[in-house]
Amino acid sequence: MSDDKILFDINEGIATITINRPEAMNSVTDEMLADFQNCVNQTIVDDTIRAVILTGMGRAFCAGTDVSSGIARNHAEAQRERAQRVKPVELPPSPLPAMWQLTRIPKPTIAAVNGAAVGMGVEWTAQCDFRIASTKARFGWVFPLRAISPDTGAGPYLLPHIVGLPKALELMYSGDIIDAAEAERIGLVTQVVPDDQLLPTAHTFAQRMTAGAPMAIKAAKELAYSGLELPFDEFGRMKTEALETTSTSEDAKEGVASFLEKRPPVWRGR
Repeated sequence: MSDDKILFDINEGIATITINRPEAMNSVTDEMLADFQNCVNQTIVDDTIRAVILTGMGRAFCAGTDVSSGIARNHAEAQRERAQRVKPVELPPSPLPAMWQLTRIPKPTIAAVNGAAVGMGVEWTAQCDFRIASTKARFGWVFPLRAISPDTGAGPYLLPHIVGLPKALELMYSGDIIDAAEAERIGLVTQVVPDDQLLPTAHTFAQRMTAGAPMAIKAAKELAYSGLELPFDEFGRMKTEALETTSTSEDAKEGVASFLEKRPPVWRGR
């Protein structure tokens, strides 16, 4: 990792990725972005990981891209440099959006927003399935104030599905920074908790989101994100294939058996 600027931990099947550059409000360098990709890739290929929490160290979640070297840059060249740092890994095929790192994870993803989330940081929150906020959290699509468009594109594409089109456009046009209470009011975050309860709450929430069988949760996520763009007939075919695959799995048999035997299920992920 880039001097431990991206931390990675697994506890009880839940992976936590922590942006660890508090002295710079967790702003992200190219090296950190490559290391972040390595962590994301591990969460995809490691079947023991059932859910992913993304958070920040210190008083900020993530202040976005480190712009100390300027905003105008050769993005293709920067991408090539990052690619050299990313470890080779063969990711399984997936219908999930490859454009965004976090939506590509076929497991529940939770942004535990501990402080300011702006720029790329707030875009990362939109890429997660859920957002839980500390009372200290702040959210801002500040891109127009820097005369640029949202860098990952998650705001323009995903945010309208989260908070509705007019509110999403209001946030992206104005660059306003909203607090945790307002974020909860508009539906951007699921829950607001005191700062010292943020990670325990996120961990408990992750456990609840992984109570079901891994294949079934993966299928639900793939269908949900695919449904944002697929024609209805094509979505119907995908839905039927997912139902056939999951209903004939070992876990489906275990789901029925555990129900009849009145015991907790033991999922195998197959």
